[in-house]
Amino acid sequence: MDDVKELVGTIMRVLDHAEITEAEVLDLDFEADDKARPAVNDAYIKLLEFVHDRDLRVADPDLDRSERARLEHALKQIVRFSSRN
Repeated sequence: MDDVKELVGTIMRVLDHAEITEAEVLDLDFEADDKARPAVNDAYIKLLEFVHDRDLRVADPDLDRSERARLEHALKQIVRFSSRN
């Protein structure tokens, strides 16, 4: 894994109940090795979906919990692949 610290840090903020902006996600700069790349890309897409669904999540706490759980799973996948190196 080359550099996914910003992505992981952003996910951790979200898991700590923070809200993030689309600009924050688009500004993320990361590069992952071949083994971790699918997990990292998946996490990035989930972050974008999280941001785009903000209005829906605010109105639906179950959806908010579900999307944060998806991000937690994505984070665990990144950790799993990074520990294989």
